[in-house]
Amino acid sequence: MKIIFSVVLLCTWIHPCFAQPEQDINAQWQAYFELSSALKRKDQKALAKELEQNRKVSKPPKAERFGFDPELPEAAFKTEEGKAIADIILSFQTPSGGWSKRVDMGQRPRRRGEAWGVEKNYQPTFDNYATTTQMRVLAKAFAATGDERYATSFKRGLDLIIKAQMPQGCWPQSFPLDGGYHNHITYNDKSMVNILELLLSVAQSAYPWLDQENQQIAQASLLKGVNCILMTQYFFEPGKTFLGWGAQHDAFSLKPAQARAYEMPALSSQESAEIMLFLMTLPSPPDVVVQAVSDAAAWLDAKRIVGKRYDRQLGKLVDDEQAKPLWSRFYSLSTGEPIFGDRDGQVYDQIERISLERRQGYAWYSTGASKALTKFQQWKTAHIQTPE
Repeated sequence: MKIIFSVVLLCTWIHPCFAQPEQDINAQWQAYFELSSALKRKDQKALAKELEQNRKVSKPPKAERFGFDPELPEAAFKTEEGKAIADIILSFQTPSGGWSKRVDMGQRPRRRGEAWGVEKNYQPTFDNYATTTQMRVLAKAFAATGDERYATSFKRGLDLIIKAQMPQGCWPQSFPLDGGYHNHITYNDKSMVNILELLLSVAQSAYPWLDQENQQIAQASLLKGVNCILMTQYFFEPGKTFLGWGAQHDAFSLKPAQARAYEMPALSSQESAEIMLFLMTLPSPPDVVVQAVSDAAAWLDAKRIVGKRYDRQLGKLVDDEQAKPLWSRFYSLSTGEPIFGDRDGQVYDQIERISLERRQGYAWYSTGASKALTKFQQWKTAHIQTPE
């Protein structure tokens, strides 16, 4: 299916096309919260039904990722081992339609009365590549086997993604909602980008067994999601110079928001780079998308750190002429300079001022923006006209 970008959908947050009666917006949010509560009750009731009298909920086995290789080729699911993994994945899908993170889905199926996740607040979630990863694996399993259970499970996951989309087009970290910063618009760890990449695949007919209605729904959701990206791109006054994005944004103000104590409202180089990379995959991007990518690239290019590397043991930058370019994880919304946080919730402008535990235990610098900037140099030749 050819994706057609609507001018109405692709505009910045200051565009009048977003003006809606306040009562309409309030009604949409009310319905969204009610749907979240209904899905949470559905999950809770299903688990309670499985429990015998006075029996406590048990936890599934834990894994750093998911206990299986998400890159297994389609042919692997023709084998008994591959089918077993697909069946285990099926067993851990919540009644609401998603999956949790850090659950080992390579050992055994979920047991009766067992939680769908090892962490209370992530059942299910889009964090740490959860839900989208399981859906992609099940799509391969269905293509290999023709087992309708896998296609049905994929469609249930897609339905949850559509339901989880906020009225302004964004996605939270987890849905059903579980409170706190998980309810923010979440770019952290590619959470929302993974969803958009999956929707783009569906809209482009990567899964031909999905009917046209599914593809059209995915396309509409994708367009709203791209709109969310455009609305949340941060800018400095005066002049409205657009920069990058935060790891998470407030769902109502759309501004970068606080997560954990040491994750302050700020611009994030890694998440901005990942958003750029996604936007550069869109077919025939309209001018507003091209401008958003160009602005983010200019910002990241200006923040490049050369001749330094981060020594995690020492907890500081050290000279290294051979080091790859670096970017600070967070940049101040007011000064544009690197900032660092600690478990006490305080924000510092020098990494040496935070505790050694946080200096050694968090990725304060990364090289990830290099990939986005390299891709941009190739991409701009096709999409940016240079003056003669």
